[in-house]
Amino acid sequence: MKHQNLGKNLRLLIGYSASITDVCNDIKISRQQFTKYLSGRSLPRLRSLQMICDYFGLEDWELLLPHDEFRKLITIRPIKTGQNNQSFSNKFISEVQKKSQSINDMGSFLGFYYNHFIVKAKKSMIQRSLIQLFEVDGLIGTRSIERLVNIDGSSSVTKYDGIAYYSGHRLYISERERWLGQTIWHTTLFATLTRQQFFSGLGLGNTMESVQDISCYRSIFQFLGPSVNRYNALKGCGIFDPTSPEIPLFIRQNIHNTIDAGENAFVAA
Repeated sequence: MKHQNLGKNLRLLIGYSASITDVCNDIKISRQQFTKYLSGRSLPRLRSLQMICDYFGLEDWELLLPHDEFRKLITIRPIKTGQNNQSFSNKFISEVQKKSQSINDMGSFLGFYYNHFIVKAKKSMIQRSLIQLFEVDGLIGTRSIERLVNIDGSSSVTKYDGIAYYSGHRLYISERERWLGQTIWHTTLFATLTRQQFFSGLGLGNTMESVQDISCYRSIFQFLGPSVNRYNALKGCGIFDPTSPEIPLFIRQNIHNTIDAGENAFVAA
């Protein structure tokens, strides 16, 4: 049934576009493959589905709606038909890339880090998560995993996907929680192109504990290496007492969310 709904929904969307050829060229999917989607003979893989959704300004679940529901959705929402939509996004990404260091120069940032921060909901305890920076499609992608052990001994895991770029001796990371997509987090770190053990900065956004609140925390990255044993690295994630010797001294001394006397802004350590 999903195949048929997708095919009908795509055929409806094509009616808002110049031609099938233009759509295929913009999305960078072969016309032969796209025709299979239109006919309902096959479903696109996740990456292709996301490219199609991005092109038309839709969420993936919307494109898979029953056709009658989808038609109603389209009648009340203007369709963003690729060209204008993509030209803006491509221009933005192009500007970011031009002002950022090249991928080759950012090689020293690739690898795994522990991210440390103190969150309001954890009563001044230090939370440690694992983040990976890697090259993908000419950009620097990020994957973050927060692993917390609950009182009953069970563990909960939250994952984030994002993008990073470097400009003006700052490393910028923007992430979105993978499953619900309601949490977006931005981190800015002091960083140089020479590899260092610690990068300190600030994180801003909303958390899984309260998507309604906007929070700002000090954040300190600890470099683990270009590759790690992920199982062991994840075992090192969790909640720690602020005096725990498992947390490096530099982090314990600089991670607290305090404003020094005479300051009127929250400044990275």
